[in-house]
Amino acid sequence: MRLTPHFVMTALRRGGVCAGVVAVIALAGPFSYPDLGLPFPDTVAHAILAYTLTVLALAAFPRTRSADVVRSALGLCVASEMAQALVGREMSLPDVVADAAGVAAAYAPVAIGRLRELTRTHPHLTFAELRRIDPRRARPSREVLVLERIAEA
Repeated sequence: MRLTPHFVMTALRRGGVCAGVVAVIALAGPFSYPDLGLPFPDTVAHAILAYTLTVLALAAFPRTRSADVVRSALGLCVASEMAQALVGREMSLPDVVADAAGVAAAYAPVAIGRLRELTRTHPHLTFAELRRIDPRRARPSREVLVLERIAEA
């Protein structure tokens, strides 16, 4: 067995699937939080779970924008609380806030790294200008550019 990036990504994806299955069982299973015997409150468990799943997702999907991964993770946080309500457990706003805090804690290093990169490469551009020159964004067609120039004149 050779240690390659493909092997690591495959392992991360498998780990993410296993963590997701455990999360679904923990959140929608027939047992309550005290049955788990964890030494911290339920909201802390939500934050830890959201952090772990977000880090795994960020690592497992390198070609997906990190902001899209974070949006998906936040959607899953809300969906998990709704699922708990559907199976007869308590739906809680503090749990959603804890989930969001876990996702934010996982995303913060990525955002800081991107900000550091932008500071090195384009220190004097505004964020609007950076958005316009971002190669990942779709370029407007030539007709749109011509119409914009006409509108400016």
